[in-house]
Amino acid sequence: MIIKKIKLENIRSYLDQELDFSEGSTLLAGDIGSGKSSILLAIDFALFGLRKGNLSGASLLRNGTNNGLVELHFSLDNKEIIIQRNLKKLQESIVQDSGFIITNGIRRDASAIELKQDIIDLLNY
Repeated sequence: MIIKKIKLENIRSYLDQELDFSEGSTLLAGDIGSGKSSILLAIDFALFGLRKGNLSGASLLRNGTNNGLVELHFSLDNKEIIIQRNLKKLQESIVQDSGFIITNGIRRDASAIELKQDIIDLLNY
């Protein structure tokens, strides 16, 4: 898997940010609190979604906002893939909303559970 780009909206300290990754290795460097871990958590969320005890919506969604999203662009086995996962704040909790996956230009809207299964299938887990 080669990560090419990530888009973050209302994810932790990021309001609206798009990061392009160059080919080869990437080093995330910066001061404490600059957002390095947020990028890694966002990649985890994009691929596998929220998981009880491991990754919660409250730990991802920016305080004071009602919606957020992560969009991850990557290539895998000669396939170009874009996955978008969304968060939304309800009265008492923050949950995953439906999202989409695009594989070689073909878009499929899906629930959080369906997206997770798609990624597991793509990664041969």
